[in-house]
Amino acid sequence: MIGTQYTITEKISWAENVFSRFGAKILEDEDLSRLLHSYRAAITESWACMRQSGVSRVCWHCAVHEGGSCCGKGIEDRFDGVLLLVNLLLGGRLPLSRWDPEGCWFLGEQGCTIPARHVICINYLCRRITDRVPPDSIRMLQGRIGQEADRAFFLEEALKQWLVTQDRKTRNG
Repeated sequence: MIGTQYTITEKISWAENVFSRFGAKILEDEDLSRLLHSYRAAITESWACMRQSGVSRVCWHCAVHEGGSCCGKGIEDRFDGVLLLVNLLLGGRLPLSRWDPEGCWFLGEQGCTIPARHVICINYLCRRITDRVPPDSIRMLQGRIGQEADRAFFLEEALKQWLVTQDRKTRNG
């Protein structure tokens, strides 16, 4: 596995290499496929709740027009190779370069460009959001975010174990 101490381009290269070598096998694995499907559903629910509550609009405006720190340069350093691999398994594309020189590697003109985000990206609600979004909507969103984070954790742990097993098989012939 490739951790956070590597550059974003090294982590992307690792994820793309692993995806090209093992992506089909991973997607065929019944347990991993079930976890990917469950995670994708949780992501969809979180995004829907973010749009419905207005959080998406507040975040997008801040990130694209106000240089918001949540999506600022360096946030991508928190991502490890496994999370980037998960993005590829979900059908996401990893950008080859930064769209905004001061923004996160994964920030695009319309906001975040990847489906699977780091927990800090989904969990942090700044004052701008809490001041503009009703408390009931925030509570509902936090529930969805919790489900997304839980499913991400279980998927990533299972995927790491799967990769370790594959590595052992490769070394042992």
